[in-house]
Amino acid sequence: MDTRELQALIAVADEKSFHGAATHLGLTQPAITRRIQRLEERIGTQLFDRSLKPLQPTPAGHRALAEARDLLRRLNGFTESITGNNAVTGPFRLGVSHGAAPLLAARELRDLHTRFPDMSLTIKSGWSSELLPLMRRGEIDAMLSLDGPHGTIGGTDVRDIPASLRAQKLLDDQIVAIGPRSAKHHPKNIAELAEHPMVLMPDGCTFRALGNAWARQNGVQFKSVLEVSALELQIEMVAAGAGYGIMARRFCMHSPAANRIRILDVPGMNWDMGIMLIRRQANTDLDDIIDTVGKIVVEAGAISDPLPDNNAKKLSA
Repeated sequence: MDTRELQALIAVADEKSFHGAATHLGLTQPAITRRIQRLEERIGTQLFDRSLKPLQPTPAGHRALAEARDLLRRLNGFTESITGNNAVTGPFRLGVSHGAAPLLAARELRDLHTRFPDMSLTIKSGWSSELLPLMRRGEIDAMLSLDGPHGTIGGTDVRDIPASLRAQKLLDDQIVAIGPRSAKHHPKNIAELAEHPMVLMPDGCTFRALGNAWARQNGVQFKSVLEVSALELQIEMVAAGAGYGIMARRFCMHSPAANRIRILDVPGMNWDMGIMLIRRQANTDLDDIIDTVGKIVVEAGAISDPLPDNNAKKLSA
């Protein structure tokens, strides 16, 4: 297979047009068109839906795109190993779910760049349900996510993740209810918790989905008076007395507001969860940087001191 056709495929997908791909590769538009047509004839199916503006890959195109990226990356790694240039270079696209974002903040990203100065790092943030399809299509190389107590990532059972992807648990954690430390009395069960205003993440968040399901099972409903999409802001709002929340224990203990919140002991709660790292099996040339991401996250998530009232259980990293 002609690698120039694969380069054209990637360029058209990235630029979302034949004209943009031609400009990017320094070729004429007819030359790009011919390369894509030859590739489509060889595969036996259309790779782009030409009726859409901007241009979008077909389902077969997405699969071909993922394989093309992997193939060219491996070929580049082979060439460098022969010539003796073993430095890790090129782009690295990392998806980070909103729930895992606190463990890969500016300091951790700076550390990653220091270890791999020749890598071009792109961070894609979103809900796990948004990032997992990008992993399947090869649009990101790895992703950090949370899994729920039933072993789901982005609504997909871990056992149903495609064989082309590999999920690795980095850290154990728990989902807990939290309240302001300044409150004189805290709810002792789900019914009492539901009587208080709640500070919740938007729909799509694992914490909110589990909390709502738990409330329905007990015949109650949470009142969301404040909806925020940043975990640290949620913790800060709870600490300020705006309401109660549902959060990962580890994030609470690392928050600057840790001494102003209280982790509640509510019967039926404290669900197990994990911090997950997912990678494409074929991206072996990226194993070093992906492994380093995992180590940095484990280091960032290491817990040394429990909350002052000692009501937070220390978790093993």
